[in-house]
Amino acid sequence: MRGLRLSGTWKSRKGYVPTKREEEDQRALCAKNIWYEPRLEVVETEVPEPADDEVLMEVGACGICGSDTCFADTDEEGYLDYVGHTRLPVIFGHEFAGKVVRTGKEVTRFREGDLVTAETMNWCGKCMPCRKGMFNQCENLEEIGFSLDGGFGQYLVAKEKYCLDINKFRDIYGSEEKALEAGALIEPTAVAYNGIFVRAGGFLPGSFVAVFGAGPIGLSAIQLAKAAGAAKVIVFEYSKPRLKLAAEAGATDMCDLGAIAGDGSSPAKVMRELTEGRGIHMAVECTAFCNKNIPQIQQALAVGGKVVQIGHHAGRTEIFGQYFQKSGASLYGSNGSSGHGIWENVIRLVASGQIDPSRMIERCFTLDEAIEGLREAKTGSGGKYLITPNR
Repeated sequence: MRGLRLSGTWKSRKGYVPTKREEEDQRALCAKNIWYEPRLEVVETEVPEPADDEVLMEVGACGICGSDTCFADTDEEGYLDYVGHTRLPVIFGHEFAGKVVRTGKEVTRFREGDLVTAETMNWCGKCMPCRKGMFNQCENLEEIGFSLDGGFGQYLVAKEKYCLDINKFRDIYGSEEKALEAGALIEPTAVAYNGIFVRAGGFLPGSFVAVFGAGPIGLSAIQLAKAAGAAKVIVFEYSKPRLKLAAEAGATDMCDLGAIAGDGSSPAKVMRELTEGRGIHMAVECTAFCNKNIPQIQQALAVGGKVVQIGHHAGRTEIFGQYFQKSGASLYGSNGSSGHGIWENVIRLVASGQIDPSRMIERCFTLDEAIEGLREAKTGSGGKYLITPNR
């Protein structure tokens, strides 16, 4: 089989001492501390053999995430410009769906021909975070596309316990091809769902919701907020094409951050004006610039307001505690999408027509076009780009 592989040299950055766990399994907790001179290439490798508790799927589509675009870049010292968890070499890609072509002898819920997707974050179920139900904080976490081979290859294996049935998507989307494209977008939608409803506990219908960033996670948050009964979904974004996508996803107010700055206004002021002074009941931060956005959000929170931090930023963010204390507001950190029935609920929302993640698809790339796809996803209009390894 063929796949897009990321490799690199294990070389600790000056001043960084790897942990015992990192040394034992060559898995960097923060990639930019260890992986030096990363390389991307399409390679030929063996089709993986499913273990007794695994399914082998032929990948139909795999989304390009912002994390994946980081794999094409290095910092000024030549280290991988990514702050997450990785083991190299790896065929990356973690937003995928495929068709089952073989099953291990202990697998009972799936058979050849089924359409499936799978949770990316493979939690152990034994550590204390898992025993507390916090699967995305698993101490022994493995991640498909980061530490295990993922969806930018023609085939991948996933444990049965992480797989989910999306056979209904055939009827909804009219073809297997389109069903698998939509299935590849369950993961980013589940990331937004985890932050809004599981970590932060959701909001009451009729609430005012602000979403910062209209990339795929932000667009997913918009659809979920509308489905949950938000009276207004106010979106802040620099990109005009992304603001257009936000409107198509159901946003009620599209706010151009560049224009706001040019007018001498601020996002905090705009949020106050659009809510008639009541403030935001939930703000969902989905960018790499929370250091700019959180200081604005905290000034416009309604009493009892919630801030959900989903986007990743490597620097520090200034928070003024008085804003949170006086309004009785809360800040929730969110990472990942596993557990709590999240994926099943997202699949049901798609099947019932309440959300449609496929509307954000911009373009599909073949495996030979994959590196081009990574570059375009980094600089493109903001829609979702997919790689289809078997076309």
